[in-house]
Amino acid sequence: MSRMKRTDLSTTDCAHEHVSCLNAYELIRKYRCDTCAGVMMCACDESFGKRFLAHQLATGRELDTQSRVLVTLGFVPAICNECRGLAPAAAPVTAGFGRTSKIKRYYWREIYFAERLRQAQWDESHPDATPEQRTAAVATIESEVLEQIKAQHAQAPKYDFTEQSQAEVLKLGGVSVQAVHANYCDEPSKGAVIRLGDMAVSPERFVIHWYESRGWSAMILESAPFHALFGVMMWILIQDPGDSRVRTVGFGDRTAYEARGANFPIWTLLPDDFGSKGYADRRKQHIDAHFELMPHERADMLWLFDYWVPFSSDLRQYLWAHRDEDVVRARRLIEILTPAQIHSVLRYLISHYWGHYLGWPDLLLHRSDEILLAEVKSSNDRLSGDQKRWIVDNKVHLGFPFSLVKLHRSRQ
Repeated sequence: MSRMKRTDLSTTDCAHEHVSCLNAYELIRKYRCDTCAGVMMCACDESFGKRFLAHQLATGRELDTQSRVLVTLGFVPAICNECRGLAPAAAPVTAGFGRTSKIKRYYWREIYFAERLRQAQWDESHPDATPEQRTAAVATIESEVLEQIKAQHAQAPKYDFTEQSQAEVLKLGGVSVQAVHANYCDEPSKGAVIRLGDMAVSPERFVIHWYESRGWSAMILESAPFHALFGVMMWILIQDPGDSRVRTVGFGDRTAYEARGANFPIWTLLPDDFGSKGYADRRKQHIDAHFELMPHERADMLWLFDYWVPFSSDLRQYLWAHRDEDVVRARRLIEILTPAQIHSVLRYLISHYWGHYLGWPDLLLHRSDEILLAEVKSSNDRLSGDQKRWIVDNKVHLGFPFSLVKLHRSRQ
């Protein structure tokens, strides 16, 4: 049975004065009329959509619920904000490989449209081009499109890049800043930029040494152990075959990919709205029941973790939390944090997994009954958008003691 949402088709007399975008991260965006519930696309996307993205025109996917929605009205004039004379809504993507600049994060859709059109024009005018010639042409087109959009933004910005400053986020999160001075290498190697005795080490390793000399124990953290913890402790809920939206999915074996071996697919069960806010809303009763049954004593939680590790393999593979060292560090989290803190982390992740996937701090420090999460930055480095979001979320949802460690060059 199809899970696509259907809407009222008797919409021919509706003016569609008030519409909502279902998912601003789709290339061909769909809009639902608040009056007639019809689903449509803006006519300004018709030419490009029919030429390049015809497979995206029949349905859309709601952002919060990941539900497939049928397009009932096709292309309709003056639906998007720009065609209505309104300011376009910004939908920046997360900073990542190839998208670290704000231009690329905010103008990703405009960049794609411009590049695709120019590449098609080049292909039509160079039918006998070699693969090497096309690769060079594509690189030139990408560079020119980016410069063109940069110039357009400088002259007439389409989006407001204003975000909370690092200082504002640190104040809002009540974050202490720990200054640490270090001697930097004259000829650093990749990742090893600080002198520690006769060795060159990474900033994180230097900070670990600095804290260990003050009686703390330290563990490299970042995101992977939290995702492994989530995979182990939540697999039985996420992959529940009784969930009406669970279906069989296939993806490449992560271990084989990293070993550059034969990448045979892994087939497993996953809900089609996994990781969205809508999943947490839809499954609230089941999530609450899962946490009621989860152990509240550390010894019991460790036993259950060990028991569930092999059963969680497929989900951890899907989450890129498949390495043995990730599992070891996830178990260590249970040994260091209180059961209540473990529950808090898992609830935070399940509430919007993909929205909370990144931004976790570099280090977990602990001594006696004290814990401290720490993010390490060189003096001129800035917090990423995900890191700033985590700091605010930590203040509201998690409540971990947290410090920003700033490394400064020692005066010699």
